[in-house]
Amino acid sequence: MPEPIRTREQASHLLARILGSNQEYSILESEHGWVCRQILSPQEQNERGMGQGAYVINKATGVITEHSSAALPVIAAEFDRTTAAGRPPQGYQIHPPIPPEPAYPRTHRIRLTRTFEDQHRIGYQVDLTFLEHPNDPGISQQVEITKNPVTVTPSDRVSTTATAWAHQQSRATGTWPQTGVIEI
Repeated sequence: MPEPIRTREQASHLLARILGSNQEYSILESEHGWVCRQILSPQEQNERGMGQGAYVINKATGVITEHSSAALPVIAAEFDRTTAAGRPPQGYQIHPPIPPEPAYPRTHRIRLTRTFEDQHRIGYQVDLTFLEHPNDPGISQQVEITKNPVTVTPSDRVSTTATAWAHQQSRATGTWPQTGVIEI
């Protein structure tokens, strides 16, 4: 179970334990968290290019979330705002791992098809199907994602779910997916 992380040293030790001890991190303290970004060598910076994400360690819980490549003070301010408001952070939780969902039947299918991409944006046709009601026409919409920092329009649940999945795929493979299917 995660524990409170009150000091920069505790934050550094937690990062080493969870993400690897051979990495160094720039760590910015905010009211509710520790905002961290890996320090890269010039060679690593050239290999990775733009868009290096950040991590936030919640001071009260020790939960680590992964965030966009925005500037650390911007991430810190957003994290503090959402935490103070009692809302979950915009990042994806990486520690502790979220347990797998119980084996409930999936009720929705989201299908993404890329419609355009440029240096700063990517568009998808997003189609939602209700698996329990196959004759229901579902929902279709165009979704536009700004890549850095990652934002989505419209910002409804279907669009944000599709965006989170596509962004995760792009981080894993280095390219945004052409198509994809998510069942929730």
